[in-house]
Amino acid sequence: MPEGLVFGLVDNGILAFTTLIGIDIDKYFKGSGIHGAIYGALLGNSLSDFLGALLDFPLMTAINITIGCLAIVPLVWLILLLRKG
Repeated sequence: MPEGLVFGLVDNGILAFTTLIGIDIDKYFKGSGIHGAIYGALLGNSLSDFLGALLDFPLMTAINITIGCLAIVPLVWLILLLRKG
C-alpha cells in the first residue's frame, strides 16, 4: 500500500463523516444544513488533525494543534452571528 494512503483515507473520512452528521443535525433543528456543515467540518478537522498529529508528534503537541483548530470555532460563530444581524 502506498505510504500515506491510509492516513489520507482516515483524515478525509473523518472530515466527510462529521460534515454529513453536522448537516443532518442542522436540518433536524430546521436549519438549512449549511451551519451544520461548517461546524461539522471544523470539529471533524480538529479530530482528524489530532489523530494525525499523534502519529508524528508528542502528545502535548497534538493537543496544542487541536486547541489551535478548536480556537477558530468561536471566531466562525461570531462571524456568522454578525453576518446574520
